Formats: sequence, C-alpha cells, structure tokens
Amino acid sequence: MPLISMHDITVQVGTQAWFAHTTWTIERHQSWAMVGETGSGKTTLMKALCRKLPLTGGQIHFYFDESHEPKGRSFFKPKEILILSTETHQEFLRPYAEYHQARWQSFEADAAPTVASLFAAQPGEPSRFAEMIRLLQLEPLLDRRILNLSHGESRKVLIARLWLDHPRLIILDDPYTGLDQESRAHLSQAIAAMLQQQEPQLLFISSRPAEIPAGIKQVVWVKDHQLAAQGDRKTVLGLIQAGAAASPPSAGQPQFQKTSAFETGVARYTQALAHNSALRSAEFIRMKAVSVCYGETQVLKDVSWTVRQGERWVLLGRNGAGKTTLLSLILGDNPQAYPNEIDLFGRRRGSGESIWEIKRNIGWISPELQIYYPKTAACQDVVRSGFFDSAGLYQPCSPEQKIAAADWMTAFGLENLADLPFSSLSAGQQRQALLARALVKNPPLLVLDEPCQGLDEVHRRFFVDLLDHLCAHAPVTLIYVTHYPEEIPRAITHHLKLDRGIVVP
Repeated sequence: MPLISMHDITVQVGTQAWFAHTTWTIERHQSWAMVGETGSGKTTLMKALCRKLPLTGGQIHFYFDESHEPKGRSFFKPKEILILSTETHQEFLRPYAEYHQARWQSFEADAAPTVASLFAAQPGEPSRFAEMIRLLQLEPLLDRRILNLSHGESRKVLIARLWLDHPRLIILDDPYTGLDQESRAHLSQAIAAMLQQQEPQLLFISSRPAEIPAGIKQVVWVKDHQLAAQGDRKTVLGLIQAGAAASPPSAGQPQFQKTSAFETGVARYTQALAHNSALRSAEFIRMKAVSVCYGETQVLKDVSWTVRQGERWVLLGRNGAGKTTLLSLILGDNPQAYPNEIDLFGRRRGSGESIWEIKRNIGWISPELQIYYPKTAACQDVVRSGFFDSAGLYQPCSPEQKIAAADWMTAFGLENLADLPFSSLSAGQQRQALLARALVKNPPLLVLDEPCQGLDEVHRRFFVDLLDHLCAHAPVTLIYVTHYPEEIPRAITHHLKLDRGIVVP
C-alpha cells in the first residue's frame, strides 16, 4: 500500500502549467528527500502535494487509513501532514506578534507564552516530549518566552511541536535554515530518531544534497519544474553529480558576471554615496557598554562596538548569542536602544531622530523580514519597497526609482518574475528579491542577517561574488551574519563574535 500517490498530475501556477504528467508514489515506511536548485520548483511540488495549488490534470490520493479507505482519498485531514517552512514559521509566530518589531517590545513579549507553557497546552506522550527536548537541546529554552527566542531557537521549538502532533507525514523544507552548527547536529539526531521509528514519515526538502540525512534512501530530483529523476539515493545523487560534471560552469549556471545592469547599479550606488550626508561621520556605529534584558534573561551584556566607514564586519555566534538583538538596536526596531549609549551615523540615539531617518541609511535583510513580508505583493513591488523601508509598497515610485529597481532585479536574474506574487516564488527566490530590496536605495550601510538562507550552492556563490564585487567598486560598509564559514565574503575586514550576549575573542 502507498502512503501518497501522484498519478499523471499537472500543476497550475498562474498561467503556467508545471510538472506536466508527473507520477510519484511515497510508499509506507518510506522517507524521501527532494533536492533541486533555487527556483527549480521544489516548493511548487510540495504545495501541490499538500493540495495548496490546483491541478489541471491527474490525481493525488492519500492512503492514511488503509483499513477503511483502501482506495485512498483525495484529501487529508488536519494534522495528517504538517510542514516546516517559512510560511508555517510565520503562522506559528503570528498569534503572538503581528509585526516584526513586536519581538522587541516588552509589553508584547510579556503576553507571549513560555516554551514550557506552549508544550503544556499540547497533549502528548510525556516520553515523546522528553525525547524531543533531549534531542533538540530545548531544556534551556523552556522558561523563555516565545518572542524572546532567536530565529533559530524558535525554529527548533516549531520542529518539536510538529513532531508531537503525531502527523503521518512531516515535510521539512530546508530545516537547517537559521541553525548554527551545534543545532544542526542536534536536529540531525532528532531526524535520525524519527527515521528509525518510521513514524512519522519524512519528506526532506533541501537545496543542499549534502544535507540529506543518511537514513533517507529515496531521492527525487526537481529541475526546471519537472521531475528529472526519482529512485534510490545513490542512483539519483549520481545522476545529479554527473549532470554537474558534464555541464561547463557557464551552461545555465548563474555565475556572477559584471553585466550592464550590475555596472549601472554600482555606478548609481557610488554616485549616491558621494552625496550622502551620513558619510560625513567617520563612525557609522558606536556602542559603549550596551546591555539588554528581558525579564531575568540577559540578552546582551556590556557590548562595546565601533563600526567605521568602509569597514566590512562579519558577526558570529550560536543561536541565541544575541546577534539579532544587537542588530535590532542598529535598525531602530528595539526601544532598549534609548537607555543605552548608542551613536548611529554620528548622532546619539534618542536625540530626536525618527526611526525612518535611521532606516534611510541602512539596507537590511533577515529571516524575520522574509517571514513577515506580505505574501500578496508582486515581486517588483517587494524590490521597490526598499526605497521606503516598508513591508509592502504603499506609495508610487518615481520613474528613476522604477528603473533602479529593474536594474537590480536584472542583476539578480529576477526580471521574469516581476509581476508574480511573493507567495508564488520559491523560498530562495524570495530571498533574492529581498536582497535586491536591500540594495535598491544605495544605502551606505548594509546589514545582511543570514542573506544566503534558502539559496543553493550556485546561487550562494553568485550572491557572495556579487557582494565582493560591489564592495570592491563602491564604498559600502557591511555587517554580515552567517552560520556557514564558506559563505563569508572575501571583502570582510573585521569580525565580532558573541557568546551568550558577551563579546568573546
């Protein structure tokens, strides 16, 4: 008996018909991995499987109750399939925070439940709960409020909550996104335990074939919105490697090249910075003995940090080290900036400046921005909203702004996605649109918090190379956050490492 069967399906996405005549079966006690490049169609096929996209042909059947429904059914019941993705992470946090900045507001966070109370409200087997707490190392988080967790910490809590709901199938869409090396190892142990128990079954989706857990023996390869191959792991991964070896680096690969759109963008960037008053200050950021607390939890302690014009910093630290809280003080999102000694672009925080005056000089991307950005916005409007630092486009752009946005979209290869809604893009394409949004207003300071999340190796290399070329040709000041050392740009000149809110060597 199969668990789920797709027979001769074609998926409708807007005016496009993708995965034409696709047939794929997930057998009982069989877990799969789905791999493919950024924009290849992994998210589309996953949404079709979960009946979130219409079919123009074919059938999908679910055999979750073989004793009563031997022929399967065309629907699944609540909690039979659960998904870990950017969208479900948003749904998980939305009851406690309707907007991104709520995370930093003490009155919002105080109303949010602790991790322990969140699990207490969810019936389940005590032994199963204890095992997940142990595997994911959640014990230190139990007394923390959900809004005071880092992105990676809240992602681990969501994974545990999904597993405790006893689904028949869990879909893990890039599950290692946002996790540090230690947390990735803990999640690997939890996945190994799930695979050994064969309950629930797993569909593991990733743009990194090397991350496929060892216990998953079946792989489906998605390419150009088709199933390129499916079957046993060794055979399919061999086909992927053979295809990569047979293709020259320039054949269909988004290797960075200084296109006319990029060169125009850099020229515009350099000219804009030459006339930016923020550059009159040699120090863009100056913090002295900065501390941040939420209740009894000390998030930052006596952090002193100076970022000077033209410096390129990498900010390092494990999940929960305080990195994103530190950035929130710079971005104007955290009111605890006011009692601290913080200067931005030569001006003391709390001296009468508006949040919008701060944001005007900063191009920014983070996992939280992707989570909270309105999914109905057109891709080109996502990029254009960078001119106004808004989550959504609520005012008209000038002709010059439209041209600048189009140039950066072309530089990122997004020109053919301009009119598509944000929700229809893959997670990697969403990230590329937000990267273009960060650059579009030519900011003197770029704050890039895990900018390569959701990108495959080729697109990660493309973006890092683009950033290195940008830094080489424009006087950009940079703060860059990543959990992957191989993603650190060559342009980095300084580093700051946090451990439990304290600066360490």
